[in-house]
Amino acid sequence: MGEIFVKVENVDVLYKDKPALHDVNIDVSKDAIYSFIGPSGCGKTTLLRSINRMNDEIPGFRLYGKIFVDGNSVYEMKKQKEIRLLRKGIGMIFQRPNLLPKTVMQNMFFPYEEHYHVNKRELAELAGEKLRIVGLADELKGRLHSPAQKLSGGQQQRLCIARALMLDTKLLLLDEPCSSLDPISTYQIEGLLTELKASRTIVIVTHNMEQSRRISDFTAFFHEGRIIEKGSAMQIFSHPTEELTQRYIRGDI
Repeated sequence: MGEIFVKVENVDVLYKDKPALHDVNIDVSKDAIYSFIGPSGCGKTTLLRSINRMNDEIPGFRLYGKIFVDGNSVYEMKKQKEIRLLRKGIGMIFQRPNLLPKTVMQNMFFPYEEHYHVNKRELAELAGEKLRIVGLADELKGRLHSPAQKLSGGQQQRLCIARALMLDTKLLLLDEPCSSLDPISTYQIEGLLTELKASRTIVIVTHNMEQSRRISDFTAFFHEGRIIEKGSAMQIFSHPTEELTQRYIRGDI
């Protein structure tokens, strides 16, 4: 395991008095893909959303322990300016594409315009570069000023990733990004993530065991709010040491 980019130490999470995570510890290496697997409701998404403090607005949410991103203690940030800067450096991709009801280019411009003042020509060049990275520049030639909602599901999800890259984010958090996509679109997203990890840290929640096996460098298996087993993806899927992990991978739970 290389340099650590995200560090989770002894984290407990409660929603009001209902426990969601208990004593979670994870080190996420820089420039790697770390997947969270486990049954629905086991705490995977709670942890993912806790990394960039997306759970703060949920009534009754409480987190104990520490989470560090690039050496910064996330829950010791008290000022909204600090939290805003944290989120600016983290791209969040959801199960369903969360595009604005605007054109492709307006969607691309939005995160940058929110933080910086830059002329439209420079912004268009930057957007074109990010669209090329995700393989959309040629696919959408002549359609960049058309409504983003008219794109296919896979194209919309790649557009969301391209938009997240506009601020040169070093951390991508993805919550089941391929759950509603066809196999071809899924493979496109997986190939893209594999390329992006050369310069970014990626954490993905997935229920797709084959997807986790294909693209992950490291994997953590969650069950009932706890991490049962974690390690290299090869070890977890080939030689899991915990019986519960073995049963989950076999499809018995």
